[in-house]
Amino acid sequence: MNVLVLYNADDPDAATVASYYADARDISLAQLCAVPGVDPLAPAMTFDDYAAVIQPAFRACLAAIPQSDEIDYVVTIRGLPYRIDITDGYSASLEAMLQVDGGVDADGIAIDGQPQKYSTLAGTYEAAVQNPAFIDGTASDGDFTVTNPYSASYQSAPAVVRNTRQPKSFHASSNWASRTSDLTGHFYVVTRLDGFDYDDARALVDRGSAADGTFPDAELMCMAAADDARGARDPECEYTTRMLTAAGFNGSWVTPYDGALSGHTVAAYFTGSADLTGAIAGESYVPGAIADNLTSFGALPQNFFCSDDGLTCPASEAQTSIARFVRAGATGAHGTVNEPLNDVFPLASTLLFYTFGYNLGESQLFAERYLYWQNLYLGDPLTTPYAERPVVSLPASVPEGSALTVTATHPDGISEIRVYVDGAYVGGDVTDSATLDFATTFPGAIVGDVHEVIAVAIATDAPVTRTGWPVPDQSPRPQTQGWERVELTITDALPADSGSDSGAADSGGPADSGATKSGPKGCGCAATGDLGAGWPAFLLGTVLLARRGRR
Repeated sequence: MNVLVLYNADDPDAATVASYYADARDISLAQLCAVPGVDPLAPAMTFDDYAAVIQPAFRACLAAIPQSDEIDYVVTIRGLPYRIDITDGYSASLEAMLQVDGGVDADGIAIDGQPQKYSTLAGTYEAAVQNPAFIDGTASDGDFTVTNPYSASYQSAPAVVRNTRQPKSFHASSNWASRTSDLTGHFYVVTRLDGFDYDDARALVDRGSAADGTFPDAELMCMAAADDARGARDPECEYTTRMLTAAGFNGSWVTPYDGALSGHTVAAYFTGSADLTGAIAGESYVPGAIADNLTSFGALPQNFFCSDDGLTCPASEAQTSIARFVRAGATGAHGTVNEPLNDVFPLASTLLFYTFGYNLGESQLFAERYLYWQNLYLGDPLTTPYAERPVVSLPASVPEGSALTVTATHPDGISEIRVYVDGAYVGGDVTDSATLDFATTFPGAIVGDVHEVIAVAIATDAPVTRTGWPVPDQSPRPQTQGWERVELTITDALPADSGSDSGAADSGGPADSGATKSGPKGCGCAATGDLGAGWPAFLLGTVLLARRGRR
């Protein structure tokens, strides 16, 4: 319920991938956003064209969603431009542009459409919009065993290792104004499903779904970069892999740089090289594997297009295309669509958040220093290899007037459940009890009708121990979600004496509390129609939240 999918309406292949992703992740079809009027082969677009074509379509789609403030993630599909050109010398990736839509600077001026800070000394634009969600830090004496003159921007991991509480799961509507940043208001996590073709985009969907809860023991690998400038992250990378090893993960620091590296099975691959083409295809990538090559032009638009005969991919390559990682089997990859400078890449702390159970999108966001820049992330942001999702079950039908039972289980317990009917929130609650009952109504519960029902359960966050860390007792807060979507059919009512009605509508306090505790989000009446007295009641009751011992 917190994902919006943006695709080119004039590209049938893009529409197919959007539907494929929605099916894989049980995303409501109402959250697929078609953008007309875009040339699917155009690699870039001016800001004026973006503001006239893509931005209004995006905002219209958000406005049409009953709970638009719940959208945290935006997923774009191949067929949209890669770069938005704003002014001579400054551009941003489409995804970075969408990320700050609605955000304003400290003076209340919209962020999008403005160039970033220009450095007269350097003669170029530099990233200036601080990411309010970034977890910054400073290395202590003895942390780093690798030295690099450019490493000052890459010191998040020591702070993460020493924190006792990690950040809450990302929510776009949270108040970020208290953080030190030029950006206030909401912003989004935005990733792209892409590669050299639409088959690569579909492969990212498959791998992302297949990765969830697999807890891979493959290498979380950093390889020393080919030169100092691209090795700005190397000191933090070595530290991070060492801390992962101490915590029982398969951390791997490979040094020196090897342009023909092969034979590794990886869950992560971070390095830096202008020419990494000989060291990508030789590795095996488990589902959920993420990659980042710290170099300038990995996501330059030309890097995503093969030759006309499809035999040479890409047809014209600038440095090393990040689409090579996707073709080789990676589930996520990061690169930049224009010259970024070497202080804007995701930090190695990405791997720490990932192994704490945060999803791919959050892990990269918390480790990204700047927003509204050149960064482009490929992959499904919901990918979660290092966490177990709650298991949610719904029936495919329910008799008219009878209760709907939603069951959710997780080894650490369930902290919250939310139920949506035809895209509108109808009930849920935060609970520490083993059973939660609530009842609500929605119009149109007539025999034979079919309604889209989505139930979302959030696992209780549990502390973990990271043996060998300066602060071993850690409290990550990924709020791992599990969900189920069904097309629910209303069948004939049961006989009055059947005894199968749960009685949730007569349960008094619990039934009322589920409809009111979440405040103004309530029943979503405006989105689904008038709740007139003539509509039959549809009961959502007896939500069983089975809890087992903490792990």
